[in-house]
This record gives sequence, C-alpha cells and structure tokens, in this order.
Amino acid sequence: MPQQSSLPYLDAAEVAALVPIGDAIEALRSAFASQPSHVARTHLSHNGAEFLAMPAASGIVLGTKLITIQSANPAVGLPIIQGLYVLFDSRNGKPVALLDGAALTNLRTPAASALATSTLARNDAASIGIIGTGPQALRHPAAIQAVRPAVQRVVVAGRTQTAVDAVVAQMLDQGIQAIAGSVADAVACDIVCTCTRASEPLFPASWIRPGTHLNLVGSYRLDLREVDALTVSNSTVVVDEIEAARAEAGDLAAAVGEGVWSWDRVAGDLSSVSTGVTKRQTESEITMFKSVGLAVQDVIVAQQAAIAAGLMDPDGVMA
Repeated sequence: MPQQSSLPYLDAAEVAALVPIGDAIEALRSAFASQPSHVARTHLSHNGAEFLAMPAASGIVLGTKLITIQSANPAVGLPIIQGLYVLFDSRNGKPVALLDGAALTNLRTPAASALATSTLARNDAASIGIIGTGPQALRHPAAIQAVRPAVQRVVVAGRTQTAVDAVVAQMLDQGIQAIAGSVADAVACDIVCTCTRASEPLFPASWIRPGTHLNLVGSYRLDLREVDALTVSNSTVVVDEIEAARAEAGDLAAAVGEGVWSWDRVAGDLSSVSTGVTKRQTESEITMFKSVGLAVQDVIVAQQAAIAAGLMDPDGVMA
C-alpha cells in the first residue's frame, strides 16, 4: 500500500508570522471588492460548549473553520476559543493544509475592523478605546494603527483591573502606547472597539462623542449586545454582510425590536467599503461597524497563509 503523506499544519505562531496584519487587511479589501461567497454558519450546543462550522469559498480556495467556544475553559487553564481550519484548492479539490482556527479568528476579525475603519473613521483620529481583555482586545490596536498610523494613544477597559493590566503590559511589550482606564475613558476616544461577550449594553449612548467611530466585534448571537438601541439609532451603521447581521447581530436586532431603528438604515457592508462606495460623510457623524464574523474572512486569510508558507501559489498547489 502506498504511504500517504500527512497534511501540512500551520500552528498559531506560524499563521501570525506568515500573514502580517497589513497583508490581511488588503487581502480582505481585494476579496470583498469581488463579493466572495459563503453560507450561514452552523451552531451546535453541547455540554455547555458552542460548536461552529463555517464553510466559504473565495478565488482559488474553499474551506471550512470548525470552532469550539467554552466559556468555562479559563478555570481549567484552556482558551475559550479553540478550532481547526481545513483549506482546499477549489480547482482540483485537493486538501492544501490544516491551520489553527482560533489564530485565523484572531487575525481576520481585527483585519475586518481595520478595513471598515479605513473609510469610516476620521482621518485625524488619534486615540483608540478598547473595551475587553481577550485576544481580540489585544490585537485590535495594531490593526487599527495599520490604517490610521497617527493613532498613538490606546485606553483599555475591562471587568477586572488584573486583566486590564495584563493586556496593557502585553501591548506595551508590542510597542503600543497603552494605558488602563475606565469604560468612560475608552468611549471618549476617537475610535472605540468593543471586544466582549456582553449581554447588556456596556455604556449609554450619551457617552459617545460626535465624530466617533465604533467597531463592535464581540456580539455574534441575538442574545448578546454591547451597545444600546439609541447608540445604534444615532450611528451610520455598516455591517460585514446584511443577511449575517440579520441572523446574528444582537445589538442591531435589539434596536429593531425596540422600534428605534430598522434594517433599511444599514448604510453598507464590507463589499461597499472595499469599493469605496461606503465611507464617512461628515466629521461629526457617529459611524459604526457591526461585525458578526464571516466564514469568507477566514478562507481569504487562510489562502494568504498557505501561499506565504509555499503550500500553494496562484497557479496551483505545489508538490
């Protein structure tokens, strides 16, 4: 029997090293300009864990991400999110690689926020407020700085001072000028990124200054929300994709349910952002990017990693 070779595996460190955040942002921009395809993710709950399956296709690749989310894991020394990505060449069906699924999430989510920020935030934005202390909170500042290099000051807020201090220390190690602050301090920044799994609004609409840009990335279910209905109503709202937002964006669904906002007020999506159709109109408007995360974002970044690793090129899979 012929011996079968094992499928290459790219771990978290390799994924991060192979795809710099600037490359991930531009890969998303290019792909979304062509309106890539994906299907709604599948949710399964079992033993207190969530299991997500996320298939998509873009260009010469297709693949699926398999993710588990177990909120009890930190108590036993494990990460909340773990996963695996399976990447295929769409032209011949050949498996190309396995990749760390959580690493893709940690890369493509801030890249998508940065893509939206590149057209929605004020050009003179100088500060970022981060609410949350998980992997997304840690990675968003560098992504935002890739599209707004003038941003220097980062304010981090979270539920516990210990967690905030740990994130600030890691950012300082990365050369990011971060400080600990309150939620009010974070919301007072020019660009605000919420990276939590909150089920109730984190702050009132009255705290948000004119001209602020918001990236909401923590809520991905209808029972989760990070901002109140008035914040949604006061904002120019852009989503990653309208049908996904309708199905999963709890912040927006709550505003619809409270009768202060409607889906026809969505100003655009990542495709219209990528083509320059959707952008900030005035210096004083409040803009909001509501992300629930799309499977196609993963396959785009996975392709970038596979190409950078020498596992495939635009002309085909390499032996």
